[in-house]
Amino acid sequence: MKKYIIAFAVIILIAAIAFTTLSNGKTKTVKAGGVLSVNDIQADPSAYKGTITINGVVAGISPQDPKLFAIIETLEAKTCKITGCAKFYLPVKFEGETPKVWDEVNVTGSFAEGKILVTATKVEVLRHLNFGGK
Repeated sequence: MKKYIIAFAVIILIAAIAFTTLSNGKTKTVKAGGVLSVNDIQADPSAYKGTITINGVVAGISPQDPKLFAIIETLEAKTCKITGCAKFYLPVKFEGETPKVWDEVNVTGSFAEGKILVTATKVEVLRHLNFGGK
């Protein structure tokens, strides 16, 4: 009986170590070619390191800096049919041509050090969503 208790304790200890090791790292990696949604990164944007691609809908463009715009979750934009109902807005800085409001985009870039701001190297416009002339 004592052997079984020791074996059971060892198994629990190994499982606890494996669980802690696997869930301890804050840095998240994305498979090559994987496209994230705005909701994927919403909980902890700083956990994503390196170059990532995020899909979203352009919700607004900064009047002070036309190279700065915000994207929201695509499903949220389609459901609400307005850009003002989003729970989370992800700011993006892009030196190229700024997409239009309601453009569904794939933004490729990385988070600026210590900020919730994506510095984009590429913005691909997938389509323009049109809800009654918007």
